[in-house]
Amino acid sequence: MHSKLVRLLQRLLQRLHHARSGQALHAASTTKREQDVGFRFVISFLLALLLCTAAPTYAAPAAEPTRAKPAEPARAKPAKPLTFKEALSAELEILRNPMVMKILDRGGNIGDGKLLEVIDRAEQAGKAGVLPEVVVARLEVWRKERAIEKAYREAPWVHGPARVALKGPVFLQVPKGFKYLAPEAVEMLPHDFKSPSFRALLSNDDDTFAAFIHVSETGHFAPEQLTLNADSILRRIQDKFTDPLRNAKGFMDVQYGIVAKPEWIDPPHYDKEHHVVSWSHTEPRPTSPRMYAVRLGKTWAAEFQVISPGDSDTEAPIKRAQKVAAAIEFSPGEDYDDADTRTTKAAFSMIDLIGGPAFKYTPLLAQQPSTWESIKPHLYRFSPILLLVLAAILRATRARKEE
Repeated sequence: MHSKLVRLLQRLLQRLHHARSGQALHAASTTKREQDVGFRFVISFLLALLLCTAAPTYAAPAAEPTRAKPAEPARAKPAKPLTFKEALSAELEILRNPMVMKILDRGGNIGDGKLLEVIDRAEQAGKAGVLPEVVVARLEVWRKERAIEKAYREAPWVHGPARVALKGPVFLQVPKGFKYLAPEAVEMLPHDFKSPSFRALLSNDDDTFAAFIHVSETGHFAPEQLTLNADSILRRIQDKFTDPLRNAKGFMDVQYGIVAKPEWIDPPHYDKEHHVVSWSHTEPRPTSPRMYAVRLGKTWAAEFQVISPGDSDTEAPIKRAQKVAAAIEFSPGEDYDDADTRTTKAAFSMIDLIGGPAFKYTPLLAQQPSTWESIKPHLYRFSPILLLVLAAILRATRARKEE
């Protein structure tokens, strides 16, 4: 529309120009002033018409529509607390799953315990009535776990940095961010932390890493005793799980349907600078990997058995075990380098410590001794007594005949 008006204006101006020229030649009676007035009037009229027509095109942009403020999200109403019936129904529904029962039978855990907490409160208040046996068993396990957690939190931990005496000339420099529990306090924890040996416990503050500490006087491990053959050690470890004649635990693998053999996660490694031997391997059962680190002294050794390796994006679990083992200190004159030719040697090698002693057994297909060969030594041993008994029997028989 605008372009058409511009072209129309140009044409009118051209025609007015020609008309003005013609008037100057043929209209001699018209004065110059009247011609100028007429020309200006026409130009003013056309410009006004053009501006009025094109005004909508150049109008100021319309104001943007005001945006409505986003509505604030509705605040979530607090969840209604579960009733006893709802918690019991939900727990029974979970326990009906066969896979859940398999996990629980193998010592696993399911859920966060909120359902069991509601059921426990109802039972303590006498409002639960008679519970199903499967829920009663699950509730007993949950209560034991709660008791363990409470005892663990309230135990007399020694937080690092601190230096604690372990046993004999052995000390532990507890690193910052870790905590130490003495063997006496460990023995006071529930049964899950107890063990036949007298061991301390080391954990980090967020309880993602934990290790038992066992200190013993082993004798000095000479350099030739620290030669580590990973393949031969692994074969010894695998024999414990795959040979039922050697270890009855081998039958547990058959029970769980597991045929995998232990494999190295971190093969045995000896750190000559800190005198730390470390290793870790898998287990065919659904448990945590076995991980150890041993700090060697002159005749003493401190063994760390990692029971919870923890998760870290910056370092491997075995590295953390090596660091805490390197924090072991000895009294002056009792470190590894203080040993000499008169120092008592260890009665076994590091291979025996890691993989266990070599075991010799009689194969099932071996030739078995005869029955006579089996009882002959016992007959020789008790023959005098047997002869006396036989003589007494004969004498009693003759006496009866004479009567």
